[in-house]
Amino acid sequence: MDGSVELLGEKRRGKRTIIVRSESGIEREHLVSHGKHLRVHASDFVRAGEALVDGPLVPHDILRISGEEAVQHYLVREIQNVYRSQRVEIDDKHIEIIVAQMLRKVRIESVGDTGLLPGSVMDKFEFRGVNQRLSGCLRITEKGDSDFAVGAIVPKDTLEQVNAQIEALGGEASKGTRPKPATASTQLLGITKASVQSASFISAASFQETTKVLTEAALAGKVDTLVGLKENVILGHLVPAGTGFKTYQDSEVRIKPEALVDLAREKERVLTKAFPLLESGKDGHGSDGKGAKSSAGGLDALLSGE
Repeated sequence: MDGSVELLGEKRRGKRTIIVRSESGIEREHLVSHGKHLRVHASDFVRAGEALVDGPLVPHDILRISGEEAVQHYLVREIQNVYRSQRVEIDDKHIEIIVAQMLRKVRIESVGDTGLLPGSVMDKFEFRGVNQRLSGCLRITEKGDSDFAVGAIVPKDTLEQVNAQIEALGGEASKGTRPKPATASTQLLGITKASVQSASFISAASFQETTKVLTEAALAGKVDTLVGLKENVILGHLVPAGTGFKTYQDSEVRIKPEALVDLAREKERVLTKAFPLLESGKDGHGSDGKGAKSSAGGLDALLSGE
């Protein structure tokens, strides 16, 4: 809560009391240990998520109050402080990749018009994909002369085609409204739990809790699509990185005819510059000028590979 700080002189159970009062008059009390060093003074204006005393913060509280980006910056900064205190330099991108994996899961709070289960935990990108597909649909409110059920989720293109056919026959078209998307909250997981909950059960089993991961995968009938690096390395496959991507593996390189001509001219120019004496062989004359044929075959023979 944003507001101004008020420090009370009295102590409660050996702790000092800090009151943050918002502009609307709402007050919130914070009890602080007597030995803690205060980072604020009386009448200071603080924003939600700012620290009132020195010391480490709770990342889950930062995520709940200030959001996902704030907790990412906090975790990267605190981890870097540990390494920098030992004079070890690590680029932020390595830590950011780990933090991104820790924040990759979301918990469903409101299912909206999706088929998700409330309280379930799923991948952030899968959740966004569900809402994105839902945005291209409509929820039927009036079926008209169509066969759609009221409340059914129908793609916009399908609804427009059916309505066009019904209107052409003089019938009443169905109507729909924009469906309600699902909402979710970002979950902050530890490194171990985030690794075990990987989408690839082969990758998760190679880290920790191998028996548990493989048993759950067998009971659920999971299928590993082998889209990551780790699972492909374990199976000895070509890793999907750089030229190992399927797009590059299935591609075919062709050289245009005009490019081949330019390439031959460039090759001739390079060889002429590197071996100037071969120019004499093009006319079939030796270096003595008596018409003897060069044994080297000249520049043309070298270019043709003979």
